[in-house]
Amino acid sequence: MPRHRFERALYRGMLAALLLATAVAAPAAAHHGPPYPSGPDHEHGEMVQYPMVFPVDGPNSFTDTFYASRCCDPGEIHHAADIMAAKMVPILATNSGTIRYINWSSNPDNPYPGNCCSMVIDHDDGWSTWYIHLNNDSPGTDDGQGWGIADGLVPGVHVSAGQLIGWVGDSGNAEGTSPHLHLELIDPHGVRVNPYQALLDAEAGAAIPCEQTDVVCRIYGADRYATAAAVSQDSFPGGAGIVFIATGSDFPDALAGGAVAARLGAPLLLVGDDHLPSSTTAELARLEPSQIVLLGGTAAISETVEQALAGYGQVIRLAGASRYSTAVEVSKFGFGDGAPVVLVATGRSFADALAGGPAAAALGGPVLLTEPDALPGVVLDEITRLDPAEILILGGTGAVSAEVEAILGAVAPTRRVAGGNRYSTAAAISALAFGPEVPHVYLAVGNNFPDALAGSAAAGLADSPLLIVEPGSLPGVIASELLRLLPQRVTLLGGGGIISTAVQLAVMDLLD
Repeated sequence: MPRHRFERALYRGMLAALLLATAVAAPAAAHHGPPYPSGPDHEHGEMVQYPMVFPVDGPNSFTDTFYASRCCDPGEIHHAADIMAAKMVPILATNSGTIRYINWSSNPDNPYPGNCCSMVIDHDDGWSTWYIHLNNDSPGTDDGQGWGIADGLVPGVHVSAGQLIGWVGDSGNAEGTSPHLHLELIDPHGVRVNPYQALLDAEAGAAIPCEQTDVVCRIYGADRYATAAAVSQDSFPGGAGIVFIATGSDFPDALAGGAVAARLGAPLLLVGDDHLPSSTTAELARLEPSQIVLLGGTAAISETVEQALAGYGQVIRLAGASRYSTAVEVSKFGFGDGAPVVLVATGRSFADALAGGPAAAALGGPVLLTEPDALPGVVLDEITRLDPAEILILGGTGAVSAEVEAILGAVAPTRRVAGGNRYSTAAAISALAFGPEVPHVYLAVGNNFPDALAGSAAAGLADSPLLIVEPGSLPGVIASELLRLLPQRVTLLGGGGIISTAVQLAVMDLLD
């Protein structure tokens, strides 16, 4: 079988990439009545994209039943996914972690007789899963005398993602229903989130561990913060001396930061405006940086977050009075002695500058931002200081006007890199900066920015382009650029709800 066909076949059943952090406990019980609390990272019932192995290893069906009412408790909701399958279909651990709690069936030491069979696993990254209604019947009977837990599993045992932990059944209060697995997914703050999208992604094989393939894989986490942390883990397995931090709720500060982060060998992580996500703190603890660079003022990253970050390294802040002056401060930080080239993109949109970040890193210059119809004076002053041999304008005249181009042309020779839309502009930027047979290409969705922010820095570090795609389709111009580049590896940034499995398969077919 050709290599790519084998990997595409393998892809459909591969395990999800995992994040590593510290386990957080939550009380174990089969029912949880209102009120249903939310937390700093997620709302109760929020649909998340969380990398996992699909837990039922056999024919099954499931729908989004998170907010279904319960039969006997009108005020209580389901807050789980029910995966319907026959008794004795194997159940797998969705993620690596430590077993915290088990109810046994025929175990004579069962401290909860008549209340079985279930399991709670605390993941290595602080999340947890509950597996309820495991089998308690001898095969072919309904006698309640079966063994619902795989051999050797007791509280305190560490299991691996994809490991057999039990079998589908109808134990507990499911005796009167069809056999199924009741699966709950809980974030590190104890918030029950909706696992439906994560299950869809896992069922489709949407998350291929990047270390297990040299063709097409996907990196994502439960949210934009966890995705950035996962990108960092992939690019910096041994830690990093310097880390860039940007807000995850807006794009301008990170646009300029990506190229400089790549130049300095640093990952780019995301924080909330006024809170520090657990996935970010876990990654900072793993990276062990000596310096943390904040991008943007206190309106972007609060002093509270800055103080919290000080526990992970020496913190400095690069900020100006606007997104344009902040980009200038970032440029000064990374290019104190000037630069051979400057890339200029609109500060009102993200697509052109995101694709420009890795190109800027490859060409040895910064990304600066401008208003579409007016070049801020602080930007003109910085370009004059940098004294480049060439200025590259990213995007058409709707993004950066001819008037701005004329002002830039008076400073240095100017060239416009543009296509008919954001996708063709990204392809043109890639074609300018990267030759064929690049080691790597990153793909991000072109209609939203969070997943691409960290990816732009990672692509620059890997001397590789970042291209953008439609959520559900591969634009022809991007397909053509991929064929020209012929990369050894393509990494999609974001889960299946961001970039569909159809896009992933299209890339695999293209490079077959």
